[in-house]
Amino acid sequence: MTDPDADSAPPATTRPPIKAIIFDYGGVLMRTAIPALGRQEWEARLGLAEGELERIVHRSELWTKAQRGEISYEDYWNGVASKLRLAVPDVQRLRTDYFRDDHLDQSLIALIRELRNDGYVVGLLSNDTIMLEKTLRFDLNIYDEFDAVLISAKLGVMKPDEGAYYAILSLLNVKPIHAVFIDDNLNNVAAAHYLGMSAIWYRRGLDLRAELSAVLNDGVSFSL
Repeated sequence: MTDPDADSAPPATTRPPIKAIIFDYGGVLMRTAIPALGRQEWEARLGLAEGELERIVHRSELWTKAQRGEISYEDYWNGVASKLRLAVPDVQRLRTDYFRDDHLDQSLIALIRELRNDGYVVGLLSNDTIMLEKTLRFDLNIYDEFDAVLISAKLGVMKPDEGAYYAILSLLNVKPIHAVFIDDNLNNVAAAHYLGMSAIWYRRGLDLRAELSAVLNDGVSFSL
């Protein structure tokens, strides 16, 4: 039996097509191995509890200021050294060992290349210090894999502040509804989704290719 109101029913709504994919850096493209032996060695050496070194290096007000561009990278590390009571010669060794177990996910770099070949624009939006640009350009040689790169220390605004998202969208020349945002911080993901972007919360072991396919092909707007 046919529905007499079928002809008058409004058409099904579909989400506008995605044009841009925006990646976070730390915790998504660049990840720390577990266990992070370099960090554990320094905790043992300094008599720190497990996880205490990361709290001082990456969860302190010093780190927040460095990410906002309020202090230089060198002043940031000098502040860390002061908190840990490290001698000057030890600071560089700590900096090297702290990141020793970090690795770039080459499969995601390959995915980014595929996305750009398929006609999507790809951005990088990271809460990080000014030194990240050097890392991307010269140490990793991946800066040009992106159509736009925005680092909080250069902008002076950090995620989840809406200004950070609007800035990268402007560089990519897309509206929020046409973008997908990927981050390992749930607060950052939720803020992007609130502004109208599709969003994927990245966790270790997540099949990001499959999650992104669901957004691009099936209209999923928030992947947890």
